Amino acid sequence: MDFPNDDLHARLPRSVLSDLGGWTLYQNFRTFTWPWLLRRGIVLWPLAVLAGCAYATWHASGMDAWSDWTGLALRACAASLITVSAGPLLATLIRHWRLPLVVERALVLLAILFGLWIGVIVLNWAGAYHAHLMQAYAGRPMGPNLLGHAVSNFLATTIDASIFVLIVAGGGFAAIYYLGEQRRIAQYAASRQIESLRAERNAADMRLALLQAQVEPHFLFNTLASVRSLIASEPERAAKTIDALAAYLRIALPRIRTTGIEEATLGRQIDLCLGYLEIMKVRTAGRVEVHVDASDEVRAMPFPPLILLTLVENAMTHGIEPKPGPGTIEIVAGAADGFLSVSVEDDGRGLQPGTTPGLGLANIRAQLHDRFGTFARLDIASRAGGGVSARIHIPLTFP
Repeated sequence: MDFPNDDLHARLPRSVLSDLGGWTLYQNFRTFTWPWLLRRGIVLWPLAVLAGCAYATWHASGMDAWSDWTGLALRACAASLITVSAGPLLATLIRHWRLPLVVERALVLLAILFGLWIGVIVLNWAGAYHAHLMQAYAGRPMGPNLLGHAVSNFLATTIDASIFVLIVAGGGFAAIYYLGEQRRIAQYAASRQIESLRAERNAADMRLALLQAQVEPHFLFNTLASVRSLIASEPERAAKTIDALAAYLRIALPRIRTTGIEEATLGRQIDLCLGYLEIMKVRTAGRVEVHVDASDEVRAMPFPPLILLTLVENAMTHGIEPKPGPGTIEIVAGAADGFLSVSVEDDGRGLQPGTTPGLGLANIRAQLHDRFGTFARLDIASRAGGGVSARIHIPLTFP
């Protein structure tokens, strides 16, 4: 669930709520906002009225002076309502001024303290009125009725913790929750970003797996068709092609059964390319030579599948095969400055005027963007001695 970070009225996601506040009705919203204040009032205002009425009932039942109940109840209820509302109301007004965070926090804390001070004043005001009423009963003990005893016992336990009750009811607990709100929201935003990156990576993996499932059968069928045409005229070359295809499939089939960029290494991709080129070498009667320059350390590095094979196929199909005579394909890989660079170079026909990038190169750029965003790139350039150089740069580390 997403929510606007600057919308004070938005309901907070469950993961933003702390263990201390997630169970309440009003803590589902940002602290010191109008939705929060209203729902807090729905919870606390009835309790405040109940406390005021209980206070008046205690006096009236104990002194058998029910005529005093109305006046004392009104004052006690008003004092209780003001105590639970003054500080949070002032803090809510301040938060909606949209002040800088440091200033806002300082003023919110001052508002809560000021509200607590107001609460002490109004509670003393209600207590003074009760003391005024008691002057008419000087020297008279309170009656021993059950209701009076129950309320007296309750008041005795709450008076011992009166400061704590005052702080909690007056917004002190809410102020502590408010101070931790930005941290929880930042943690939520970070977790959502991580989940989004994981989802994008999984989507890229699925697209890679689908594309590979489409390309590998296509290559397989073309190779089998080539074998079929060679069986009658050149059975020896047909047999070598089948042997090369079998060696290629030993490498490729485990990759077909797994789908995950993290499982692919550059070494495995190079081995796939060598298997492919071995087949092409047989099919072209040995016209292509292959050179690989990659250390064991570099070969062990993660590398997205299918991309390197696509570049090698392009070099073979558009560079070496159309060119008369022998040709060379080089695969060179190295790591420096936090990036892994892998190039596929050929001395074939080269880039032809007016040609546009094919679907294979477009897919490579799309997969690099899905996986690495703007941190990876594919460069295509003509070589000085003829042919084409295709180079991929990917970061060694990425979220």
